[in-house]
Amino acid sequence: MMTKTKKLGWRCLAALGMAVGLAALAACGGGGGSGGGTGGGDPPALQLAVTGEAVVKVRSQGSRWVALTEKARTLEIPTQPERRLWVSLADGRGRGADYLPPAGWSLLDFALHPSGEISLVLASNRELRLLRLSATGQPLRDQAFTDAQVAADPFVGDPVSARDPSSLLPYYTRDAARLAAVGEDLALASRSGYHAVLVHRLAYAAGSGFTKQWRRVVEPGVFIGARFLTSGSFDPFKSMDLQWRVALDADAQGRIAVAVTLGDTDLVEGHSQHFGEAIDPRIANGLLLTQFDGGGQRLGTAVVDTQQRSELHALRWVGDRVAAAGRVRSRQTADGWDAFVALVPAGATAPSAYRVLDFEAGDVIFDVAARADGSLLASGSAGYTQNPTGASISEEAKPLLARLAADGQLQQRLDVAPAARHNQLRALAPRPDGSWLIAGMENGPGTHSADANPAALTADGYLRERRF
Repeated sequence: MMTKTKKLGWRCLAALGMAVGLAALAACGGGGGSGGGTGGGDPPALQLAVTGEAVVKVRSQGSRWVALTEKARTLEIPTQPERRLWVSLADGRGRGADYLPPAGWSLLDFALHPSGEISLVLASNRELRLLRLSATGQPLRDQAFTDAQVAADPFVGDPVSARDPSSLLPYYTRDAARLAAVGEDLALASRSGYHAVLVHRLAYAAGSGFTKQWRRVVEPGVFIGARFLTSGSFDPFKSMDLQWRVALDADAQGRIAVAVTLGDTDLVEGHSQHFGEAIDPRIANGLLLTQFDGGGQRLGTAVVDTQQRSELHALRWVGDRVAAAGRVRSRQTADGWDAFVALVPAGATAPSAYRVLDFEAGDVIFDVAARADGSLLASGSAGYTQNPTGASISEEAKPLLARLAADGQLQQRLDVAPAARHNQLRALAPRPDGSWLIAGMENGPGTHSADANPAALTADGYLRERRF
């Protein structure tokens, strides 16, 4: 079912060992910068910039914020993200500590807790680690995450495609685990080497660290097809390993939502067989969104059938609903990809509608957040083109920021000045004074920008404060 809206400081480098890396982090501080005063005696609006990295996630808690940056990398198997954490100063007006993972590990995601403490998940090709930092970025806990059950999880179909059943991560990418804060506790969702999608609820205490409360299979292991570019050096929207990734969020009530894409997978058949919940076998694209209560009770799975090839890039609780957003190929033309948003009610099991948002040429939504009045704010990228029969994305793309009504209908596209080359507005976070943090990249590459010049594989990131 579909409705459509027409166009209207200091840098700290981690040492070789995990413990040494955490000790180095504790010594970080200061740094950052701001500018662009608002006048009238107000504090200056936050304006941070970084060369060579995009800012891909930001979350706020009171005056504090935490952000994740990422360097552009060429195509690789397995995907090994190169990300860094920024921790704000106590007043939120600048950047304090930084965290970089030690050699051989990738920082995948973070969760910001009500206390201001921060949980991190790190990955090697087969393993996961959990870290806890104080509100100022000081190390509190570092422990290996283990799961002896992964090789025995259900698999529907021929498991020969699962190349490493005992691994905590799939063969093709490290980037298959996400975190969400559940108060001071933690939810961890991941896809294992046996291709199963799992969610863990973990308690946290200063003396005992992370301890498991419950574990649930979100989806059984199934065949997942690998995708590759036949030419090009960069994947602007991370489309090549999307089918392996998971999306996760939790709300203040402790409800947990986990979503996975259907494209290039046998998940329709696998879910139907494992849970005994019939899904129309003709569905080939879209997503499955499963919800759990805080005690681990599975509330059900909703199907969002996008009918055409689609990509899931955002999952956020917005009040009593879950917003799932990304892009869908509405037409097989150079400008045929449009943004979409689905708003799934809490506990929903019925097929869910989605809304297509066509702003300018190609469009994608990377983040969605709720405003105080019940409307939504969405960020992403627009104005790009893509090979109609392939995955090559243009170097030109504009930042996208828009107000949406509570039902997802477009109200207003907000002005964000584009910079050179590829632009993406990746993340949103509200501030206590009613302003918003927006994060993203400019001067980024398209698929083929660095084919002849590796130095063109770069981007500049930003974290800015704005009022809407």
